[in-house]
Amino acid sequence: MATEQEITTLADQLEELLAGNSVDKAVELMASIHPADQADIYSRLEDDRREAFLALLSAEGMADFLSHLEEEPRLEIIAAMPRVVLSRVLDRMDNDEAADVLQTLPPSDTARVLANMATAGEVTPLLGHAEESAGGLMTRGFVALHKDMTAQQAVTYLRLRKPFAEEAYYLYVLDALNHLEGVVNLRELIVAAPEATIEEIMARDVVSVVTGTDQEECARVLQRYRLRALPVVDEDGVLNGIITADDLIDVITEEATEDMYRMAGLLGAEGVFTPVLESARRRIAWLSINMVTAFFAAAMVAIFEDTIDKVTALAVFMPIVAGQGGNAGIQTITIVVRGLALGEIELQDARRVLAKEVAIGVIKGITFGLAVGIVAWVWKDSWALGLVVGLALLLNMLVAGLAGTLIPLTLRMMRLDPAVASGVFVTGFTDVIGFLLLLGLATLLISQLT
Repeated sequence: MATEQEITTLADQLEELLAGNSVDKAVELMASIHPADQADIYSRLEDDRREAFLALLSAEGMADFLSHLEEEPRLEIIAAMPRVVLSRVLDRMDNDEAADVLQTLPPSDTARVLANMATAGEVTPLLGHAEESAGGLMTRGFVALHKDMTAQQAVTYLRLRKPFAEEAYYLYVLDALNHLEGVVNLRELIVAAPEATIEEIMARDVVSVVTGTDQEECARVLQRYRLRALPVVDEDGVLNGIITADDLIDVITEEATEDMYRMAGLLGAEGVFTPVLESARRRIAWLSINMVTAFFAAAMVAIFEDTIDKVTALAVFMPIVAGQGGNAGIQTITIVVRGLALGEIELQDARRVLAKEVAIGVIKGITFGLAVGIVAWVWKDSWALGLVVGLALLLNMLVAGLAGTLIPLTLRMMRLDPAVASGVFVTGFTDVIGFLLLLGLATLLISQLT
């Protein structure tokens, strides 16, 4: 793997070669660079050099390069690529990746590209499945055996077929109608006696998913059972394809990024170099909702203006009570959303999760409530102020635990993504409740505070 410094050096070398029209040397340099590093170099090139960079790639090289490129620049390149050239590139991609690319094209372009693809017969069946389902992720490259074959016959078959490494790790046993009956690990096949039948050495309890299974569930199954590939069957148990581990690693990364963005109220994936106006558009929507919650918090403060006028020291501790509550809520919501995403938490677990987070909220509340309360007492020489601040912080920590648990669980119960701007809702809620608790308690004890 190239280091950051090595990537920078390679990008500078390529820039110099392209500027000097040293095409042969540039092609030679490109051939020595891994496609993942090529993608990093491409992102560093000036716009006028990128077209020359792409011209250095063969169809196979372009296929590998696009597989490692971020979504936005990949879509830009595909949109500008002549459709006949795109057909040759997609022929050299994995079936599932080619299908993903075709699903981004207008229907007329998809038909034109497929008409020129040698692998159209393998890719076309994948287009009928949702992109984020098992059917959309699977590739049709797998090795099928019959249970009556001997181990020696199976090895001979593998030598003749010469499958890719990711296709041959598991060998799937099918009947005459292609129903999945078992699976043989390649190692088990190699060490088996030559005369042993596949039926004798195959595992019958095959972990599989149906074509409509969501990609997140596929990733959970693969992780849980420590698989290298996951077979995909239809409702009748007919093997349609397999999902390889590297594809599901990409899914895990995408889903984690998506959840992270949604918790922060960002709509859609956004990169560091996404155009300014596009980034602004994506961020403003949920910030507008956050602005509404901020006005609720401001309205809560306005209700207690007289109390603040009489005890101005309260203004010093308002951001502490609200801020600590918001931070505690974010901690809780991160744990809960992660648990829901990984399948660790189901709706029937809500009471147990809530009890735990309430208990943690009490512990955090007592810890920080005592600390801040004592600071307020000593700093402002008022035991009553210390009591108000400490109690408000304790209760807001408890509220943060409740909100951080209930908001994502409620969203899941409503069949909504629990990561959708949960952080925005929690921080707004703890701000309002924090101000209410601090200023409300101060109003009740105003005679002691003044």
